[in-house]
Amino acid sequence: MNKKPPAASCVESGAPAPRRLYSPEAVVIIVIVVMAAVLVAFAGLPVLDVLQLLGGAGLVAVIVVALGRAAPARGLRIAVRALLTPGPTV
Repeated sequence: MNKKPPAASCVESGAPAPRRLYSPEAVVIIVIVVMAAVLVAFAGLPVLDVLQLLGGAGLVAVIVVALGRAAPARGLRIAVRALLTPGPTV
């Protein structure tokens, strides 16, 4: 009698495996991390300023992707709302 072993729960659910990063994506991430380290180590920028710079770049990337995928009118509303929202005051 040949019994099959039970399948693992991840196989039973049918959920797709997480997508791995492609080379260009990995290179972009590595370059961003290295440039942030260079700004802190050699240019003398404070870590908080570098984090704000990275956060701003991430926000711009999210807006660009949203504009590319959303309907033009909706994307325009999103962009205007993001630009008009006041930032944190120091």
